[in-house]
Amino acid sequence: MNRKDFKSLHVEFLRKTKESKRDRRWFAKILPERPRNIWFMSVLPPIHGLEILDLCGGYGMYGAYLQAVKRLSFGYTCLDNDKQRVEHGPKYFKNFGLKEPRFIHGDMRDPLPLQDNSYDLVWLFGWCQVKNDCIKLFNEVNRVLKPKGFFIFNMARKSVIKYVTRYSREELRNLLKLTKFNIIKLENILNKVDFGVVAVKN
Repeated sequence: MNRKDFKSLHVEFLRKTKESKRDRRWFAKILPERPRNIWFMSVLPPIHGLEILDLCGGYGMYGAYLQAVKRLSFGYTCLDNDKQRVEHGPKYFKNFGLKEPRFIHGDMRDPLPLQDNSYDLVWLFGWCQVKNDCIKLFNEVNRVLKPKGFFIFNMARKSVIKYVTRYSREELRNLLKLTKFNIIKLENILNKVDFGVVAVKN
């Protein structure tokens, strides 16, 4: 499937489910049209055959795009606290002729309902929106990752965005060290509004 056809089916799905009413301009954008996600795709390791966990993944647009357009094959689990999106997720994948992945309705502020050492890669995009600190979440991500598994996420910098947890570069480095991750990349992205992070489980 090419990118144009994917977007057409994506927009039609949003129209049918009324998802686009939340923010029509934003939700109509597919993966390579969102600035943060251009960075995400540039740092993504080879994922063919991996087991991947998408936190706050909604209906799974990231996974669907990589499977349908990039023709990558991988195990995919999508967790989100929006019940409607989780319920729509299987229909979203069917919309592209893709195999239904595993969808879980849950909150990443709670213990993840997943087994230890079960994923090769965890990604989290759209800011790490945990109102308290992120130690509990990062420890949970470490728990479900296999040894040397990847954690890729973005985080609002401390100087911006008052309604989410924010860290300075040094605070974020210390947090990742405390939760037993080695940092591969820690970069400014999206006009220096976010930190983009690639880390590996110790």
